[in-house]
Amino acid sequence: MIEIANIYNKIGKYPIYMDRTDEEIIAELRADGKATVKEIARKLGLPMSTVHHRIMKLEKEKTIKRYEAVPDYKKMGFGVSAFVFVTVDYDKIKSQEDVAKEIGKLENVDGAYIVTGETDILIKVRARDVEELNEVIVRKLRAINGVDKTRTSVVLKEID
Repeated sequence: MIEIANIYNKIGKYPIYMDRTDEEIIAELRADGKATVKEIARKLGLPMSTVHHRIMKLEKEKTIKRYEAVPDYKKMGFGVSAFVFVTVDYDKIKSQEDVAKEIGKLENVDGAYIVTGETDILIKVRARDVEELNEVIVRKLRAINGVDKTRTSVVLKEID
């Protein structure tokens, strides 16, 4: 489990103290976002009211940003995943973040991240097959203003 003592709230940028109970509640929600307050309370040996109030506090502080479904992409027909490292041509753009946001709008992009190192942006792409992956990279991604070079690593196996 990740040890979290203090984190910074995005809104006020002040430290929010999180104790072991908050961490355990978050861990349970990460493992099963549909877990009920009753199930979490039973598992952690806490009163339901404590768990309920802690979750409400964590949501209000934006420590819990959202709840989301994690689909099985293969069952959805997206059998190919890849990480694409994107190098930006800074002479053609206003900001690296604008390029990342544009990339993030592409239908097959599952995440876009500004990173350090030899490349500027890392994206995760999901495609039905290698031909679709090629289409996304060659025709769509490289057409975005500011994208200079791409380097692709195809995922051989995802570990859950």
